[in-house]
Amino acid sequence: MKSHFFAMLARMKFIRRWGLMRNTQEENIQEHTLQTAAIAYHLCVLSNTYYGGHTDPKEAAVLAMYHDVPEIYTGDMPTPVKYFSEDMRRTYGQVEKLAQERLLKLLPAELQEAYRPLICEAEKNPLWPYVKAADTLSAYVKCVQEMAAGNSEFKDAYHTIGAKLEQLDMPEVARFLAEYVPSFRLSLDEINKNKR
Repeated sequence: MKSHFFAMLARMKFIRRWGLMRNTQEENIQEHTLQTAAIAYHLCVLSNTYYGGHTDPKEAAVLAMYHDVPEIYTGDMPTPVKYFSEDMRRTYGQVEKLAQERLLKLLPAELQEAYRPLICEAEKNPLWPYVKAADTLSAYVKCVQEMAAGNSEFKDAYHTIGAKLEQLDMPEVARFLAEYVPSFRLSLDEINKNKR
């Protein structure tokens, strides 16, 4: 039996993010997903190293790899549209669940249960808060980079997402913001001059 599962995943590179915003650098969900997975892994490492956590960084990274796959079908719904009203959010949630199931059914039946926890039940995983924090950090980094490039279009998003990160009250996130995010404002030459 042939499966279209990985061919559909490959289409993540065609789904643009930040569709309502003027971007100096376009971003697709495949790029965003890789960054989110790397950050989720690191947040768990920070948790385990500095804050007494007992997380599995690899599991968090894999969970993050699949966190936006429904958008292959739905597109990246802009936040102002997604949260326009409670009805809109509820309807989008239903569409998202249908997209998850549709994607899962592209796999052979005997493999579907191995992917269900990643595609359809990710929010039940105890590591989900790290993935959501990483997702938000990735969006914040995008705002930082756009602002550093002189694009004031991202100013409000920068402040809104920054406030959201503060509300998470996660020491791993605070540490990531302090230690890693400032470098995103620098040029390559500046980063190379300031090697640790």
